Amino acid sequence: MSYSVLAQSLVEDATKPLEIETTPGLFTETIKIISGSRKIFILSNNNQQLGVGDFISLIYQDKMALRAVVAKTHQGQAGIKILKIYSLSTWSKLTKNLDVQILRGDDSGFGKKVEKEIVTEASDEKPKIETEDDLFNSKGIEEIGDLNDSNNRHIKPDNIVSAMLGTFTAQNTAGDRVGDFGNQFAASWGYQFTDNYFTEFYFSSVMLKDFPSGAGSGGTAGISTRVNTTSVRLKYNIKAPLYSFIMPYVGFRFSEVLSPNAGEASAPDPEAEKKRIDELRKSGPVFGVTLLRRLVPGWFVKLDFGTDSGLNVGVAIEF
Repeated sequence: MSYSVLAQSLVEDATKPLEIETTPGLFTETIKIISGSRKIFILSNNNQQLGVGDFISLIYQDKMALRAVVAKTHQGQAGIKILKIYSLSTWSKLTKNLDVQILRGDDSGFGKKVEKEIVTEASDEKPKIETEDDLFNSKGIEEIGDLNDSNNRHIKPDNIVSAMLGTFTAQNTAGDRVGDFGNQFAASWGYQFTDNYFTEFYFSSVMLKDFPSGAGSGGTAGISTRVNTTSVRLKYNIKAPLYSFIMPYVGFRFSEVLSPNAGEASAPDPEAEKKRIDELRKSGPVFGVTLLRRLVPGWFVKLDFGTDSGLNVGVAIEF
């Protein structure tokens, strides 16, 4: 009787792929929504295993992506807030409508699967979500790089769009200042073309009543003039306390003034009216400053003050 014996070298043992055992307790859910900052996810809760306050780990392609806490459950869905990133590359692959595996509680048994890109060392977890409102602030979030691993940006996304109301005033031929708060609507789009440098397109429109002439100058009260301003700006972003950012800027503006009745021969002083219109129509260099204050991830309150915009207050969104 003979037996065949097959030998295996140490090299073969060393190069043999590691067989990963299935971790018990895993279940699958679907990513429904990802916030612009990628720090808040909305997951399905079809298995009804996610409860408020649960610490969970998201696993994709047999790799742990992130550690999070469940902040809210509602109508078969769960809102989670990221506490730390295990793998930047795996985190960047997470998209809407993607199925991921969930591991509740202690994830130390999954330790061999954690990639070398771990951002923070494991530590004793303490509750970081005290109320539902904590889902929308920066409490408990460990700062991480963006998808390009750039840590130099104070604001990670490339784009910021905003809508604002403001004040634009001018002096008519009677010497009166016209223009009330909220009479100007403005919108802007900024693009971060390199770390902390933004180029911004700004547009505003305002209707000035009793301009260029008012009743006090012998003219006809109630004449209105529309002023449209378009600016191209270069901004630099400076990080400030309390989740705020200061952006001084320089740029160039183009102004359009629409006042069909101004300067007519029947006016008491047509030349004075034309002069007031020409003062608003001038284009040229501008400068100013923008203040952003973060409200919740992805949203800011914005204050804009400059020679092209006057004073504007509104909201901005990053994406």
